[in-house]
Amino acid sequence: MTFFNSMKLFGSNWDKVWKLFLYYLFVWGITACLLLPCFFEFGSIIKADIQDTNVVASYTTVFHPSFGSYLNSMLVLVYTIFLDCVASNLGLLIYGFIVLFVFLPFLLNIGKYAVCEMLYGYMASKTKLGFFSSLFKTLNKSTLYSLCKTLYSLLFYALIIYLVFLLGMVENTFFQTYFLGICEILVLAILFTLNKVTTACWAPASIVFGCSVASAYNRGIKVVFRHFGKILLVALLIFLLFFIVTFIAGVYSFVLTIPLVAVTLCMFDMTTFFTSQGMRFYVNETTIMTPKKLEEVDNINKARYII
Repeated sequence: MTFFNSMKLFGSNWDKVWKLFLYYLFVWGITACLLLPCFFEFGSIIKADIQDTNVVASYTTVFHPSFGSYLNSMLVLVYTIFLDCVASNLGLLIYGFIVLFVFLPFLLNIGKYAVCEMLYGYMASKTKLGFFSSLFKTLNKSTLYSLCKTLYSLLFYALIIYLVFLLGMVENTFFQTYFLGICEILVLAILFTLNKVTTACWAPASIVFGCSVASAYNRGIKVVFRHFGKILLVALLIFLLFFIVTFIAGVYSFVLTIPLVAVTLCMFDMTTFFTSQGMRFYVNETTIMTPKKLEEVDNINKARYII
């Protein structure tokens, strides 16, 4: 039910997609400006490494038998570029990684917190809140939350990069042809899912209860582990769909798919929290969901074992 309620909520709050999309474009623009020194320093290195191979020009779709070998060649190329950049200017490369994996997620998480605030108003009383008014209203809370969540997610980013390249560098032709694409999708989906389920109710708890970041995380994690199996499956489904579409459509689809999945995950977070807390909420203009309270669910589960 959480997945379907999230989709219903998505359908009745389509305006939040393009608002977050515009915010993402703004943040990506700032990030690109901050990365200009890296582009100027490493641009010639990247261009030279790309010219030494025909990998970029020989793109094959995910359905083509040679897609696995193409993916392997792309990852080898990225690794080669990384080593050349390290040899050229390690300090500037570290700066680039900080911008990409700390500064960028930090600003994006602030935007997603604002979307959750907007959803809270709609779900509780069908109140329509503006994106920028929600952004500035919650800035004092969202800043600390975003910083903590960004630092928390760094471990997952490091593990994702390590496993993606570890699998991608396997030279076995049979594995590349039949399993590499599938394994990469599964690794990405599973690790992003684990990151999501451990933080799913963090922002909702902070918004609904108005508590501190640490207290909100503790409350959120308790909610998640009471329904861990269901939450895990729904999050895994969302990420699998996202990465499958991305692998088929290509990296350029990120411009549209990332804001779409970001809003979907905000709705998933809020729906999960409201449902687990037994709070009534609107999913559209005419439908109100009335989930059972946590205490009732716990008592039913206990009674089942007694019987």
